[in-house]
Amino acid sequence: MVEVVTQFKQGCFKATLVFLSILISMVAQSQTLLNNAPKGALVITQSDWHSQNTQYLANPASLMKILTATLATETLGKNYRFKTELAYDEKTLKKDRLSGPLTLTLTGDPSFTQKNLHSLLMTLSKAGVKKLDKVEIDASRYQGHAWSLGQVWNDHGICFAAPTSAAMINRNCVFGNLKATKAGQLAHFYLTPNSPLIVENQVVTLAANQAESCQILLKVLGANHYRLTGCIDEKRKTLPLGFSANEANTFFAHILLQELTLLGFGSEIEVSFIDHAPSWLAKTDKSVKRITHHSTPLPKLVTRMLQRSDNLIADALFKASGHQYALNEAADVASLKTLDAYQKGSLALMSLLDKNQIDSQGLVVRDGSGLSRENLLYATSLYQVLELWLSHPKFAWLVEVLPIAAQSGTLKNRESLKHDMLKGRVLAKSGSMQGVVNLAGFVQVADEKKGLKLRPFVFMVNQFSKSKAVKPAKFSIEELALFKFESGFLIQGFRP
Repeated sequence: MVEVVTQFKQGCFKATLVFLSILISMVAQSQTLLNNAPKGALVITQSDWHSQNTQYLANPASLMKILTATLATETLGKNYRFKTELAYDEKTLKKDRLSGPLTLTLTGDPSFTQKNLHSLLMTLSKAGVKKLDKVEIDASRYQGHAWSLGQVWNDHGICFAAPTSAAMINRNCVFGNLKATKAGQLAHFYLTPNSPLIVENQVVTLAANQAESCQILLKVLGANHYRLTGCIDEKRKTLPLGFSANEANTFFAHILLQELTLLGFGSEIEVSFIDHAPSWLAKTDKSVKRITHHSTPLPKLVTRMLQRSDNLIADALFKASGHQYALNEAADVASLKTLDAYQKGSLALMSLLDKNQIDSQGLVVRDGSGLSRENLLYATSLYQVLELWLSHPKFAWLVEVLPIAAQSGTLKNRESLKHDMLKGRVLAKSGSMQGVVNLAGFVQVADEKKGLKLRPFVFMVNQFSKSKAVKPAKFSIEELALFKFESGFLIQGFRP
């Protein structure tokens, strides 16, 4: 009996030594991780295995889309669809000609295309309306600017920062390209035919030995009017370009007139924008005819937003959520009527966080996409939102549509996630802009009781500076160090 007790004590002692060894190893690894942090950068981590600097606010960049997905699910619901509607009073239709106005109501559908518009007008024609005198466009749903406060001004005119308004078509964007010619000559410029934009080309082709510091600049000359200047290397074959509208209503009206002319509704149709819905549109009698297009439901929009980090969808959902929140609260908060669309979205988000006991004190929220440089979040607040996804059935579906490490979306080719331990086992949203490299989501680990367990994490790096990569290297020394740092942090999540 004494021998058994002695063996038991020895076993416990050995187990304790093993545990202490593991603990010391983890502490040492954690300290090593801290020592490898990028020089000069503010590194914030929040997880159940490692946390640091959580008292600081940081720019979330596209991590804002995690909050937007949560807000849209709560405020709009999974069945929500954006609606675009044509309406007319049948009493004004005589001999196939509509003498009264055709009203087109726009609600900010980020997926609405020229093809969808064409289909609506074809349906109108089949309903017996062949000629039009006047089209009134109601794009009054959102007040305020089409861009958020704090958004970088020189992003305007580029597709990833296209304006978000009630009037949106073809993502408010037009594509083109530049091709180098002979040194000393203007580069060849192509823009989609019949474009709603005017883009002047003054880009010069330079010899390879002179083109090392070449830049191409986009200057705004006026409403949907730009000029390209700078130079391009003669060895550059094709440079793809995407230009956004800077005046969304004019952009939409241009495409509408093209379609009306193409379908034979008339060549001198008066197109105007109205600042509120006409009273006759509220009638419920059969004389008011409506033709409606619905976007795909919210889950598909959110999936694209998270997978591709789609800024247009993010801000469209943010504004739509703010609009719905204002409608719900208008009776209690009269001042909501005077706020612009982004402010309403911000209030709606703060209300959601407060409702779920998530710390919102001190947060700065300017938009839903993360394009604004003024957005500031605590990692703890983001972490609590991710915990909400795990604890509340309403939000559980959002976990499933996040990009997966080395497999899908913005994580498919992320350098830090190419480690074998991380492939397919990290579900997260990235967030990057100049000086910002963020990642937040879940690591998927084996659990003896639950099979698989999701451990939420937030990894935010602000004030990150990098030197220019030395050819043939793809990344700078600072970037390679950051990748190693991020990988190390995530790998710790798979340890007990």
